[in-house]
Amino acid sequence: MIARHAMPTAREIAGRSGLDVDALVEALSAAARAELRALYRYTVLSSGPLAFAGEGLRQVLEDIRGEVRRHFEALARRVCELEGAFPASAGRFLGEAGDAVLEELLSGGRDPAAVLAGAAAADAAPYAALCELTEGRDVWTYELVAAVRHEKLEHEAWLREIAGLGPPGRFQRGFRGRSPYLSRLPGPQGA
Repeated sequence: MIARHAMPTAREIAGRSGLDVDALVEALSAAARAELRALYRYTVLSSGPLAFAGEGLRQVLEDIRGEVRRHFEALARRVCELEGAFPASAGRFLGEAGDAVLEELLSGGRDPAAVLAGAAAADAAPYAALCELTEGRDVWTYELVAAVRHEKLEHEAWLREIAGLGPPGRFQRGFRGRSPYLSRLPGPQGA
């Protein structure tokens, strides 16, 4: 009889590479929390107060909202693959922190696209650290966070273009909102 060995879990594979898997799960959970907050921000803005700000901005907000939803789902899936857990209460997961960007935009005053471009740049920053942490150690997580980081940088470019602060984004308008980097990955996150 041939002995069958159990396939190692994602957590075991990541741990064998020398990663502190609990710290990785916490960092991915924090990223997922930020994505869920951003999803709320873009949903509120695209359907409410900024919907009147022009068709170009409204469409970009809708596209970003769709990609942010995909980012949250992919990150949550990876946390679960690494045997992390989420609380049953969304309130416990999100905490009481408000969204300073949303508060600023709802109070008016500054150009919404410029404010959102700055927020998109800030949203991309944690992914650089996640890439550095996982590069060469946890291929699946690295590919995921690198894809999300690229898309966050595209969000910044789209918003900078709308605000007149930078050159046009690299992707054609019909391609925005489809998570071009994330969709290249194998598995459910690429769906």
